[in-house]
Amino acid sequence: MSFMNKNPLWFNVIAIIVIVIAVASFISDAPFLRILNTLGLFVLMVSFGTIERRKNKARAFTLFGISAFLVFVLVFQFLLLYKIS
Repeated sequence: MSFMNKNPLWFNVIAIIVIVIAVASFISDAPFLRILNTLGLFVLMVSFGTIERRKNKARAFTLFGISAFLVFVLVFQFLLLYKIS
């Protein structure tokens, strides 16, 4: 459990919420929960990248790149949900 001790409490709470939303999304197959899950992952990647920026810049930029990719996934999910073309 050393991973949970290194990070701030708010980060751990958001991580647990995102995991719960991911499980609920997997069970119910609801598109809105998938969007919430992607949004939560985006927040986690940006937060963890900001935390890691001082320690390891390469890892931080990788996490920022993943968060940029998640923005595109989030937009695509919105377009699919509302069938905007």
